[in-house]
Amino acid sequence: MRIVDARCTIGDGRHSTLSPDELVDRLDELGVEAAVVGPPDRCLAVYNREGNELVRAACVRHPGRLIGFATVNPWYGDAAVEELGRAAAEGLVGLILHPPRQGFMLVDDVAEAVLEAAGELGLPVYVGTGTPAYSLPLQLTEVARRFPHLRFLMGHMGHTDFWIDSIPAALAAPNVFAEISYKQPHVIADAVAKLGPERVVYGSDAPFNTMRLELEKFMASDLDDRERELVASETLLSLLPAGVLS
Repeated sequence: MRIVDARCTIGDGRHSTLSPDELVDRLDELGVEAAVVGPPDRCLAVYNREGNELVRAACVRHPGRLIGFATVNPWYGDAAVEELGRAAAEGLVGLILHPPRQGFMLVDDVAEAVLEAAGELGLPVYVGTGTPAYSLPLQLTEVARRFPHLRFLMGHMGHTDFWIDSIPAALAAPNVFAEISYKQPHVIADAVAKLGPERVVYGSDAPFNTMRLELEKFMASDLDDRERELVASETLLSLLPAGVLS
């Protein structure tokens, strides 16, 4: 079974550090084929180009193992749109928005220009959810309805306090895909049963979370073989350009 992790962070952050080489070693140890990577906190908030270059260089160093998502802070306006286009032209294949780090509420219109640009570039958008009042599952539903042509990854499914909203939120917006980091096996199985495995993706949120633990919870969930294959990699890969791992 192919396993592709939908969310990892590389670089030096305030609370955790993980180099691209260390991440690939972890993937090898656990039998994970590849991982989506984004930059650390300061690059989410301020130093977008530095972070996107860090991600691009890591993907060049580890082709077929690391998949690069860009980030831009929507408060930079036209400069954010320009940087997103530049990063996509350099080979990054998705957008990470982090409303708490970037200082906006998900339902604010400050991100509209960036989201429009992501749609024009064909990029899926990963949004971590579960932080009030910045980024909640039902807020993502509202945004997804405004941008029905975009594909959104609901990061962490509302994490801890708002997980109960995550499945109803995704059911209300068919362009929202649930990423299962931090979720217990019964929640994973419930998401697959109600959304279908074509709308659920595996992710670990390493290094802030333990990759081995997330894999164990995923493997302990009550899924059949085909459902597990879809969640482990195929659903995520369907959102990315063909041949991204070749």
